[in-house]
Amino acid sequence: MISIHVKDVSFSYEQGTEILKHLSFDVCKRESVGLIGANGAGKSTLLKLLVGLNPVDSGTIQIGEYSMKKQYLPQIRAKLGYVFQDSDSQLFMSTVYEDIAFAPRNYGLSPEEIDQRVDQALALTGIGHLRDRQIHRLSGGEKKLVSIATILSMMPEALLMDEPSIALDPRNRRNLIHILNTLDLPKIIASHDLDMILETCSRTILLSDGEIVCDGPTEEILRNRELLETNGLELPLCMQASGR
Repeated sequence: MISIHVKDVSFSYEQGTEILKHLSFDVCKRESVGLIGANGAGKSTLLKLLVGLNPVDSGTIQIGEYSMKKQYLPQIRAKLGYVFQDSDSQLFMSTVYEDIAFAPRNYGLSPEEIDQRVDQALALTGIGHLRDRQIHRLSGGEKKLVSIATILSMMPEALLMDEPSIALDPRNRRNLIHILNTLDLPKIIASHDLDMILETCSRTILLSDGEIVCDGPTEEILRNRELLETNGLELPLCMQASGR
């Protein structure tokens, strides 16, 4: 289990146009952190920086004992599980089994260990019935759960998730919430599903225009109507319905 340290990080896709501006925060062991903000706030970009898909312009990122440098990317990516927003970007084998088995096989595990990892990931996500299904025959929600299972088969030390509840029906969304609350490892979950963030994250970071506007207890932030509306969001549906 690892901790994540971000210090004074800035990033731009084009010179002179900063997407992220001087971000600093730490995520400690076992901490579950929601990452919220309107479209374009920088949530997905930040997750990509944390897994080394883009290099920072300035500042530092530390994942466990490794600083975010090119020579350490294999070790960092072995420790971080990153669930893409678009499941089709993550699934590239022909069957569910082959996709989930890909990472354990790439690590050189034995066939018995690979089968065990696949079965555990399928059980955790509740999709054992999809084990031999062709990827192209899956629904959007099924693909999302398979994407999560591919990451769990790696047995990561921390989890990064970009809009994990997209395309899930109510039953599978509830299943996802149960999975997240069961996993005893640090998590950063970027989502517009504020009700899910409320149920899975004790702490929330609110991004707006590439900056951290607020970082604190989830319930305190998500019940602040003025704060949310000022930054392009609304109260979670459960709070709207209850009038809280």
